[in-house]
Amino acid sequence: MPKYPNKNKYNNKTLKQSFRTTETFSNTIQPFNEIFKSSMLHVESLRVIDAVIYMYLKSSEMYGICPYCGAISYKVHSVYIRTLRDLPVLNRKVNILFQARKFFCKNTICSKKTFAEQPGDEICRYRRRTKRCETIIGNLGVKMSAINTRLLLKSMQIPVSPSTVLRTIYRMILPDCGVVTAVGVDDWAFRKGVTYGSILVDLKTGDVIDLLADRETESFECWIRKHTDVNLVSRDRSTNYSSAIANTGRGIAEVADRFHLVKNMSDCVTKVIIDNYSDYRNAIRPEEVTMSETTLEESEVFSETSVELEQKNDPRINMFNEVKELQFKGFKINAIARKLHIARQTVRKYMQYKTLPKRRSNARNEYYKYDQYVENEYAKGETLKDIYEDILNKGFEGSITPFYYHYKYLSRKRVKKAGCIRKEKPVDNREPLIPVKNISAVVFKSIREYKLNEKDKDLMGILMGLKWFESLYKAAESFYKVIMGNKAELLDQWIEEHRNTTLSKLRTFIIGIKLDIKAVRNAIIYPVSNGIVEGFVNKLKAIKRIMYGRASLELLKRKMIFINKSFQLK
Repeated sequence: MPKYPNKNKYNNKTLKQSFRTTETFSNTIQPFNEIFKSSMLHVESLRVIDAVIYMYLKSSEMYGICPYCGAISYKVHSVYIRTLRDLPVLNRKVNILFQARKFFCKNTICSKKTFAEQPGDEICRYRRRTKRCETIIGNLGVKMSAINTRLLLKSMQIPVSPSTVLRTIYRMILPDCGVVTAVGVDDWAFRKGVTYGSILVDLKTGDVIDLLADRETESFECWIRKHTDVNLVSRDRSTNYSSAIANTGRGIAEVADRFHLVKNMSDCVTKVIIDNYSDYRNAIRPEEVTMSETTLEESEVFSETSVELEQKNDPRINMFNEVKELQFKGFKINAIARKLHIARQTVRKYMQYKTLPKRRSNARNEYYKYDQYVENEYAKGETLKDIYEDILNKGFEGSITPFYYHYKYLSRKRVKKAGCIRKEKPVDNREPLIPVKNISAVVFKSIREYKLNEKDKDLMGILMGLKWFESLYKAAESFYKVIMGNKAELLDQWIEEHRNTTLSKLRTFIIGIKLDIKAVRNAIIYPVSNGIVEGFVNKLKAIKRIMYGRASLELLKRKMIFINKSFQLK
């Protein structure tokens, strides 16, 4: 029996003729043989046909190794041709025609009788591209969306589909994170306000090591138990992560992030200002008649709600009162919105109410249920306002302004009415009120010793004249210095000094600090920050937006882990 019984078994004569050694490219082939030597491949011939480079390769070994049992075989069963795409050369496509042999497996206990050879590390099983070509696809795929990767590779003469890019990413072998001793953890949103996950970062190497499917206690606790070398965790003020660490029973040092501590104090300052906003208003408008002294006609509009909601410290009441006062003076929606720096939709809503209703959940409007009906009615000549009133009876719960924005593509161009007489605009000469968030921002600029302009200095002068604000400012300023300093013992002094404060929101903040006292102390002691984790969360948001929010957890994990790493294919 001959050594190669089926060596002339080719699919067509062209490939058979191609493997006949030619002398035309003998000087060209030799350098390529040196390149492919480490991959155990030998270049038989090289040709250029229609601007495409064809390389004909064989294995340089006389034997094959069974991939199932590892036995060596010299007995050839048959020969066939594999076509693979390689990286382009001089902007020309490179096709590799590899003459692959099938061998008989002589191992009697092997489950396979024959096997195909897989020489070296450049040609892998079941692949249509070389390993280096797929490496390029994978490196680009983890940094861009699959569609953009396809377009870029197309310009590089490597035609692939977006699905191929994704399959290549999924074939990546996730690296072992090794010994992890310090971990930063934070949550991120799959869908904001609906579902969340957790991101874990090695604080020593600065690399993402894992993504969890949720931010619950059980998931993080399970991860901590698997990684027994972790002795420090940097986190935000979340109780879920703190509970997970406590459940493990290990002496893991928890470090509260300084940024979140300062942010919590900033939120506390904002809440206290909301509760006492009327004092600030009376301070800058001393000549103004208070709401309790207004006429009966005005008070019937909003005084009942004001008294009721002030007891509950609803932050909307101040803005609601401002809107109703300007409405009573004759201001229009746009003018009120510009003056108070709030949305027109909010002004319109407040102007329609006699009493301010309770908050309701932000239910998502299901426009898709009404799209066909709205388009059909609009085509018949109905106005959007009439259509809106109709679908309200059909169960639609959205407000009219978002409805107009959603269906604005149907709107006809507005025609200005000729000869309309402009009404005289009302005038409000009162001192403008600064929004609560702007006041809070100025306060923290002062606490951090940033340079203030004259307007900000005047605001701080007015606020410091209020006793409650003076107490709040001293507490916030001293807390900021303690957190940004390096003396943990000052924290206990700060708590003792301000724990009997009359400001309820500040008291609540101090209670929260006492419940998480160990982590807050460690924030002062350890030079650890959760900033790098926040940075990766922003990177994760960018990746989600690039893929239009459709990426799975597994794909996001691979993209985040391989951002700054090389990878291996399975």
